Amino acid sequence: MKQAAFHSPDLHMHSVYSDGTDTPRALLQRVRAAGLDIFALTDHDTAQGCAAVRALLEPGDATFVEGIEFSCQDGEGKYHVLGYGFDAEKPSIRAAADFAHHTRILKMQNRFGYLARRFGFTFTEEERSQLLALKNPGKPHFVDMMLKKGYVKTKMEGFEAFSGCPDTEPTLSPEEAIDAIIQANGIPVLAHGILADGSKKLSEEEIAGRVVRLKAAGLRGLECYYSAFTPRQRETMLALAERCRLLVTAGSDYHGTNKAVSLGQTGGADPARLQGFYEAVADLI
Repeated sequence: MKQAAFHSPDLHMHSVYSDGTDTPRALLQRVRAAGLDIFALTDHDTAQGCAAVRALLEPGDATFVEGIEFSCQDGEGKYHVLGYGFDAEKPSIRAAADFAHHTRILKMQNRFGYLARRFGFTFTEEERSQLLALKNPGKPHFVDMMLKKGYVKTKMEGFEAFSGCPDTEPTLSPEEAIDAIIQANGIPVLAHGILADGSKKLSEEEIAGRVVRLKAAGLRGLECYYSAFTPRQRETMLALAERCRLLVTAGSDYHGTNKAVSLGQTGGADPARLQGFYEAVADLI
């Protein structure tokens, strides 16, 4: 990628290869319609959709950056770690993605049992097999089936049904995800940091502690412009990136119809603040 000035970025979105609803072709059409000039596909725990997007690109399309989003957890809580510009064929990325997929299967099996015990929701063997055979099964797929069976009336009700389900499965630590991305020559970035995995609000002290610790492990950037951030949260993340000398990225976390967020809805990204990331990723894509 030649270095350029980008003005309409979105470096965080999902497709049918994880829990989004758009195919790579549909996603690319939406990118064009939204007028983005640089974008990244960051499916959960898989980079398979990136090759499909790359194959569909035409001259004049927005600059594309391969991405991934690893779901992580340690004793301090949950994290999402984004990777950009990596070599998807490197053993470290493949191993991390395979481990994460195995964890997802275990989570799905655990949720079947939890929903049966807690609410009496049952699923046939065919329905179980259908969910477990998905490329990257997750809660949205579960909720869609619960809606279809009439167990819940809304997606929100479906997601809330999982609130008491314990996470007992082995999970990547954020340090392991960062290391896998670095070994694959990529750039590790903490997604929506002050919101943890997107479901919790951390204090400014908590996120600062996480960032300092993860920078020591090789973290290179923070997602400072994010669709769900308040102005204060955005400024907190920007100040933290500046203090820790980390790159700045921007993302909507678009999921198609699974989330009420539009492509390009990054919270007013300032192109100048992202220039460091563009320069860092230029030689990787």
